[in-house]
Amino acid sequence: MSVIKKTTIILVSIVVVSSIAITIMGYIVGGGLFFMAPSHNKMDRFLVTNLAELSYVANTLLELEYDSIEIQKDPLREEDKYNMKVSPKYLVYETVPIPDELVDHIQDLYESGVRAISCGRDIVSFSVWAFMDEIRGIKYTRTGEKPDGEQLIDVRQLSKENWYYYVHNYEKAKARNPHLFQ
Repeated sequence: MSVIKKTTIILVSIVVVSSIAITIMGYIVGGGLFFMAPSHNKMDRFLVTNLAELSYVANTLLELEYDSIEIQKDPLREEDKYNMKVSPKYLVYETVPIPDELVDHIQDLYESGVRAISCGRDIVSFSVWAFMDEIRGIKYTRTGEKPDGEQLIDVRQLSKENWYYYVHNYEKAKARNPHLFQ
């Protein structure tokens, strides 16, 4: 085999292996569904595609008797793959079983790309993408008011009423508004 053929085969192999490695890392770090940080338009399509599940989970969580709720996937557990931490009156968190009527809906959302769900103060957040200090996703507000928070650097209305795209980034928010972090 000639030197040129060997060199070509080696270079092509390196490019293919590198592409596969980058794709796998993007899947692991970026949450699978979104290799790159999702834009407002991409999150709007995600909302429209998953509106029934998102709405059901949001409305059910808002009806529960807790001030704060966090639902996360626990990859180490075969049974009860998801855990729900709740806090009455913003005190100490305790882990409670996810209500039976929510389990299938939550599983569907996680399979669609949701990474974490949180609820508090009439707002339900569905985090879809996270990398380092930045989180992106969708927020539902029961009141329809635009969500605010000192670490939210971008909040925009989506195509459905009461649903918002958000970008949460501690470092960027701190650089933009240092007076809020003193």
